[in-house]
Amino acid sequence: MRRHLALLLSLFPLACSTPAHLVSTAKDRALSDGAAAHDLVMDVGMVADELATADLVALGELHETPAVHGMHLELVQALHERCPRMVVALEMFERDTQTLLLRYLNGFVPESTFLLQARAWPHYERDYRPLVEFCKANGIVVLAANAPRKLAAQVVTDGGAQNVLGNRDVARETTAPEDDYFEAFREEMKGHPGLSDAKLHAYYASQCLKDDTMAESITDHLKQSMVAGKPPLCVLVCGKMHSDFGRGTVARIKSRMPELKVKVVSAEEVDDLDAGTYTSPRTVGDFVVLVPKTQREAMVMPMPKAKPTAPNPHDAKPAAPVATKPAANVPAVPTPPAAATDTEGLRPALGFMPEYNEEAGGVVVGALREGGPAEKAGMEQGDVIVMLNGTKVADVASYQEVLDELKIGKQVPVRVKRDGAEVELQVTVGSRAARR
Repeated sequence: MRRHLALLLSLFPLACSTPAHLVSTAKDRALSDGAAAHDLVMDVGMVADELATADLVALGELHETPAVHGMHLELVQALHERCPRMVVALEMFERDTQTLLLRYLNGFVPESTFLLQARAWPHYERDYRPLVEFCKANGIVVLAANAPRKLAAQVVTDGGAQNVLGNRDVARETTAPEDDYFEAFREEMKGHPGLSDAKLHAYYASQCLKDDTMAESITDHLKQSMVAGKPPLCVLVCGKMHSDFGRGTVARIKSRMPELKVKVVSAEEVDDLDAGTYTSPRTVGDFVVLVPKTQREAMVMPMPKAKPTAPNPHDAKPAAPVATKPAANVPAVPTPPAAATDTEGLRPALGFMPEYNEEAGGVVVGALREGGPAEKAGMEQGDVIVMLNGTKVADVASYQEVLDELKIGKQVPVRVKRDGAEVELQVTVGSRAARR
C-alpha cells in the first residue's frame, strides 16, 4: 500500500497528552527538502470550511481511540459554527432508543435513566458523552441510527435478513451484494477460526442490515427536514468500516439520495506520528485523522462549549434551554450517578475467544484469557458451551445474545460438553470493552 507524507497537520487542541493530525488526501505530496510539517499546518477550522460544503459528512472512527473521538468533537463544533442547521447521526445508539434519546436531549429524563435504558456503547462517558452533551446544549437533533443488536444477531442465527424485515426498527429494504465491500468484510473476519462461508455471508448480511438501517434513518430525516429544497447538514459518526472508500452506510445513503454531496473522514493509527506518514490510499476519504498506536489510554475530555443558538426547528420537541458558555478553564466531564455507571463502558464477557464450528452443536471454547472468568471456573479449550444461564445456545450469535443480557459480576451456570459428557460450571461474568 502506498505511503503518503502528511502535509496538512492539525494538533489536537483538547486537554490531553496525545496529539492527532489531520491529513488531506487530495493535497498530500512529498515534502521538499528542509520543509517542516509545522510550516504546512491546516487547523480544524480550515478542514471544517471544506467539509461544510457537503450535505453529509461521515466521520469514520477507530472505536475506543480517545484522540479520534476528540478530533471528531472539534470538527462537529467547527461545523456547527458554519452550519447551525445540523443533525448528528450516531451508529452508537439503536433505532428503538430514538424516543428515549430525544427525551434526554430535551431535558425530560435524567442522564441516569437515559444511560440505564439506552444501551450505551463501551466508554460512553469518555468517547461519546462530550459530543452528545454538545448537541444537547445547542439544540442539535441526534439520530439513534443503528439497527438493534438483537435484530442484527437474529439475521445470523435465523439465516438471513428476511427474518427481521418488516420490523419498524430496521431498514425497509436491505441487500448484501458480493462487491468490494464484501471482500473487505471477508478480510476483516479472517481472524475468526472455523468461520464457514455460509456463516460469513450471514454475518455480512447482518452488517449490511446495519448499513441500510443507518442510511434509512438518515435519509428519512433529511427528506422530512428539507427547507427550500435544502436538507440540514448531517454528520454521521460511525466505525470507519461503514464509511471508508464511500462504502457501507455511505453507499446506502447515496443509493437513497444520490443528489447528496458527501465527504468522508477516515482514521488511522501510525507508528510515528511526528514522521507525518500514513498508509491509507487517497480513495479512503477526503481526510484522515492520524493518531499514534500507543495512545489507547483514558483521557480527560473537557465539557463541550455551549454556543447560544436558536432551537433547532426539526426537534421533535422544543430544545432544552441553551447552557451558558463555560469559563476558560473548562472542568472535566463529571461522572454520572454511580447507579448508571458502575460498569459503564463495559460489556459482559467470559474471557475466551469462541471458535466458529457449525457442527459442534454449541459454542467451541478457543483460546482462554489467562486469569479470566472462564479459566478460573475450570473451563478448558475445546469445551463446547451448550447452555448459558439456563438458555440453550446453538452458535456464537445466540451465545452473544444471551451473554449481552447478563450482569457483570453475577455468577451464572454454564453447561459444557467435554469428552462425551456434560459438565456444569459456575462462572462469574467478567467484562470487556469490545472493538467494533
